[in-house]
Amino acid sequence: MSWLWGAGVGFLRGGPLGAIIGGTAQHFFSKKVLRKIKRGLPGIEDQGLFVTCLAVILTKIGMEGGPLSPGQTHVIHKFFKKNLHYEAEELKFIDKAIAETQRLNPDLPPFVDQYKKASKNHYSFLLLALSYQIALTAGGSLTEETQELIDQVAQRLGVSYPEHDRIRQKYSLGHTKNPYTILGVDYSATPDAIKKAYRHKVGRYHPDRVAHLGDEEGGEAHMRFLEIQAAYEELERIHEM
Repeated sequence: MSWLWGAGVGFLRGGPLGAIIGGTAQHFFSKKVLRKIKRGLPGIEDQGLFVTCLAVILTKIGMEGGPLSPGQTHVIHKFFKKNLHYEAEELKFIDKAIAETQRLNPDLPPFVDQYKKASKNHYSFLLLALSYQIALTAGGSLTEETQELIDQVAQRLGVSYPEHDRIRQKYSLGHTKNPYTILGVDYSATPDAIKKAYRHKVGRYHPDRVAHLGDEEGGEAHMRFLEIQAAYEELERIHEM
């Protein structure tokens, strides 16, 4: 039975997923497998699209630290076996998706967008939690590059900064670097408190205040000034200030 069907058919055939899967167009999404997915994760709009995008995204997260390790592959297998009751034969497709993702190294955003579409925005927290499991399995700590990739996933899924940090806390991780932490305000800060923090921070790094610094320190201060401005603009958007 061809798995090139459903809401994601155009993406599967003509987009990056077609390149990832290649010769595995005839997948065994039998009624039995579809029932497993529906029972394990209800509300999925397109099971084939969801499963493939999930495997690709997790592989891409793991690849930031180099080739996917056996431990990281085990995390992916464990999810499909424990939550979707995949058996050894069914895991072969997941392994193919992992191998092709590593070989082709596709751009991540289209897969995150299609994951969100296929899941009807129900399983964003699940994807972030699995992403941290994959990243931490590599050696117990996150690289800056991997964190940036996970941040991109969170933003594309529409996960708020407080929600993202709650997921991080489950893995004993501190706050992400985000507009709130850059301005040094709580997630519950009022618009007035945000404006006050912004004025205080931006005043310290205003070009007029740092003009006496040398090229290196002055350049760092300018980058900090721009970062503070960008953080405030983002919070203006979030809080409709």
